[in-house]
Amino acid sequence: MSLIIQESGLLTILQTLDREDSAKGNEYNGACDRLAHQLANQLVGNDPDQPTIEMTVRPGVIKFTEPTIAAFSGAEFKAKSGNRSIYVNRIYLFDRGDELVFSESTRGNRVYLAVAGGIKVEGSNILASGDEVVMCRNYTAQHDELFNMLKQQHEVSWGVGTYALVEVYLSDTYHLVKRPDIPDAVYAAIEAEEYTVRNEKYRVALYLEGDEIETSDTGIEHPGIKGGVYIADGQPILALNDFNAYTTAPQVGTIPSYHMHKLVQKRPGSKVRFKCVEADDAHANLYAHHLWKKSLFKAIDYKLSKELIKEKM
Repeated sequence: MSLIIQESGLLTILQTLDREDSAKGNEYNGACDRLAHQLANQLVGNDPDQPTIEMTVRPGVIKFTEPTIAAFSGAEFKAKSGNRSIYVNRIYLFDRGDELVFSESTRGNRVYLAVAGGIKVEGSNILASGDEVVMCRNYTAQHDELFNMLKQQHEVSWGVGTYALVEVYLSDTYHLVKRPDIPDAVYAAIEAEEYTVRNEKYRVALYLEGDEIETSDTGIEHPGIKGGVYIADGQPILALNDFNAYTTAPQVGTIPSYHMHKLVQKRPGSKVRFKCVEADDAHANLYAHHLWKKSLFKAIDYKLSKELIKEKM
């Protein structure tokens, strides 16, 4: 069976965790918010690298064609299914014919929807109104228990709260890993400025504006890097997943992966500050982030196991 994209919204796509090429040659450049992608899967009992549906700015309307366990993570969009309020980072059972409808977001602009048992990645990953997304239904014993539990209440009483994700999403300060060939004066100027997000070219780049930064533009073409901070016309351009393969804009550094989650949730008008760090510091922070994420996922597993045990008693 499948999910039906009743309305596609602004940009609704199937997305994998990391970049990969499909059998039909379609490129999947990976989830912009990797943490939200993995968190949605973790909540429904999937492997964290299962595909999800990524929706940006104005999410689509999803219709379910059979009983389905689902969760969404990322931006704090308000959502409804009939008379039910549906919240971010919680687990729900949807019945055949139910629709999931999103409204405004109180934080962020990207949301990731995962369904228990996974979804298939085939053909174009850009979803239009009327498209079907095929469910794999690779259910585990835990999925079966979860279905039985949710038949009565259709949702669990807990979720991952905003407080648990404060350090990941709510700060406006981003680490910028320095390059050895960039003068310290450039980094001093970058750290001294508070930038405003001007706009985003969806999944390609985030454009900032602030005081002009002076750099040497050699005009040499070099590879584009996700998380790269480039300077064009004196203003920072932050490379996202679908950034150009090559660019002549000078690169002054890179935003490490542990700060890309909150970067891709930035909306026009929001603020960005930079703290320039050495590569060794970034590696240490990356390891700390890995440990934090591991503990978060273990806590979800514990809560889910506890809920299932309580149901059997």
